[in-house]
Amino acid sequence: MNTVVPIPVPFLPVAVSAGFPSPAAAYAAKPLVIDDWLWPSRVSCQLVPLGSDGRTYLVLDESLRPVNGDQLWFPSEDELQLWPCGEVCGDQIGAVVASTVHLFRRRADPGPDPVSIHEWLIRRPYATYLVKAEGRSMIAHGIHHGSLLVVDRSCDLHDGDIVIAGCTEGFLVKQYRTKPDRLVAGNPEYPDVILRNAPQYDLDGVVIASLTRHRGHG
Repeated sequence: MNTVVPIPVPFLPVAVSAGFPSPAAAYAAKPLVIDDWLWPSRVSCQLVPLGSDGRTYLVLDESLRPVNGDQLWFPSEDELQLWPCGEVCGDQIGAVVASTVHLFRRRADPGPDPVSIHEWLIRRPYATYLVKAEGRSMIAHGIHHGSLLVVDRSCDLHDGDIVIAGCTEGFLVKQYRTKPDRLVAGNPEYPDVILRNAPQYDLDGVVIASLTRHRGHG
């Protein structure tokens, strides 16, 4: 059997506003393999799709005992349940959702026990970096405070992509929309940025996926 050795990609040691690091921060980036960050306990984890669109995956950790507020996955249920879930759970044995993976660019289903989530998500390691999001303006897109974003600077830009946009004041993670070209938050309380009226903004890369840890190591 071939051994997969993922190529680490830069992990910027600051957060993007959901601003983003100053360009100088890239020099302080440390290499990171996603598997080392995402899997709280690899031997007890499995990956399952949520829904039928192939865009959301759950990292389930069978070694975790549920505590108040945990999300639980049950094979017979279409939706996640919050612990304690009372009669909904019954005698069923649910698995604690340790992390979620939201895909913005589709990937083939890797199956429940992928050799490497890093290899699954990152196709161009030398054009990719990782950065954490801060704030909750993109929560409607599955980007939460503390989510790890996988950013590819070599992707073609499409309407509806989640992107990193930067200017002298900082960087943002937003959705790119056309007609007119603009940056849109996942929260109606945040105004759109019309790009023709904001020439200071440059689009730095396309967000491939957002990874959010709910339980596990710190």
